[in-house]
Amino acid sequence: MDDVMSNVLLSFSRLRIVDLTSSKISSLPDSFCGLVHLRYLNVGNSNLETLPNSIGNLKKLEFLGLGSCKRLSHVPSGIFNLLHLRFLSFHNTNIEEFPAGLRKLKKLVELIGFVPDKNNSKGLSGLQDLGTLCQLSTLSLRNLDKASDVTVAKKANLEEKSHLKDLNFFYKLNQGFQDSHPIEEKILIEDVLNALSPPPSIEILTISGYFGRQLPKWLYVGIDTSKLKFLRFLEICQCECFSQLPPLGLLPNLDLLRIEGAISVVKIGREFLLDDRTEVNHSSILPFPQLRAVKMTRMPCWSEWLWEEGRPAMPKLKKLIIEKCPKLSSLPKGLSHHATSLELLVIVAAELLTSVEDLQSVKDLVVLDNPNLKRISNLPNPSNIIIRNCPNLETLENLKPFQRMVIYDLEMETLPDYLKTIMPEKLIVGCREELIMKIISLGVGSSEWQKFEHITVVKIFSNDESISAIYSKTPFSFTTKPQMPTEISKQGANQQM
Repeated sequence: MDDVMSNVLLSFSRLRIVDLTSSKISSLPDSFCGLVHLRYLNVGNSNLETLPNSIGNLKKLEFLGLGSCKRLSHVPSGIFNLLHLRFLSFHNTNIEEFPAGLRKLKKLVELIGFVPDKNNSKGLSGLQDLGTLCQLSTLSLRNLDKASDVTVAKKANLEEKSHLKDLNFFYKLNQGFQDSHPIEEKILIEDVLNALSPPPSIEILTISGYFGRQLPKWLYVGIDTSKLKFLRFLEICQCECFSQLPPLGLLPNLDLLRIEGAISVVKIGREFLLDDRTEVNHSSILPFPQLRAVKMTRMPCWSEWLWEEGRPAMPKLKKLIIEKCPKLSSLPKGLSHHATSLELLVIVAAELLTSVEDLQSVKDLVVLDNPNLKRISNLPNPSNIIIRNCPNLETLENLKPFQRMVIYDLEMETLPDYLKTIMPEKLIVGCREELIMKIISLGVGSSEWQKFEHITVVKIFSNDESISAIYSKTPFSFTTKPQMPTEISKQGANQQM
């Protein structure tokens, strides 16, 4: 294959773009060094194992994509002769260190997957080499737990990079390790991240795998919101040691917030909206003024969310997802009173949650795997309600007629009684085969039929959809798959007459 590629490349010596993404190529042939006009080279998601040092001969190269080359473990020093590079990605590779020379790539706009040297070695690139890269707009740092020198971290000079918009800090993930690091190491990792303070221009920020006891001080912006005034997207993932969220409500343009794997967080209180000083002296400030979407997931100890009725916040929130938070027993009163733009609410595996109530604007409600959920009520504007594996749900009330309801539970032996009190236009039920056969055999007028006969269209299906039944109210029809005896349909038609 290398010979074939070499011949092709020799035939097109003035190539400017080469895209080998997802290819089986394991190495670049020597003929690549002759492509002196090449501007774009993408070998991402390929079997590439090595890069030739002669890659430095591609003097005009501006784009080099090596992301997801999982067999790639070495960076040749020749790569730092590519002085016109604007994009360089090592995301999801096996590279653990970079040779010295990164500081020479002063035209870089996007640097993704850089692993800084831990010991400030002369032959390797570290955080200090970021100091000269003034054009960066996207920066992703991997294995940041290797960085252990605060002075070196300050030399990265992130705070002065006025073009930087997308910043990602990734630490080497080792789930369940919150107690495995000595306190000195946690303090050091906190100090390094504090030294990597982003510029005001930042719009997207990710912190993943961080094991400090608290999030960086520059997230505690206080009343001076100029520090992160353009931040729109914040993602905090697998940060297992911090127990309290900072006052993120003070971020004036935060649009999307995702918190995942914060296993030490037990309570989210008023400090999430405002810090104490701001609460006392600037009570008129509206927390989360631009927030549209929140996802809280895999927080096994989170049991309490305090947000009082008298504290307005999140007026533009449209989407809220709570997933795998088994100890959360209730939603805050402030959510129903002040999140008046909320349209989508998804709650998954909140094992202690008992009710979802008083949400005036919610159109789409999804509740999955909530074994103690008993009540859904006072939703005046629903369009779609999806319920899966909520076996103790007994009450659905004060719901206006809506478009569609989906119920999925392979354990239920009868249809839920609450169907009698609601008016969806369409009902879709996934259940065990035995229940479908029971509904069919009992026929029109039975207790099971009375639960859904007022609904315009009903579809009931088994797990593998080998058995299904479709009911239409007007004109009456009832069809089954596989086809069952027609007595039910005739009986139903007569009763309708």
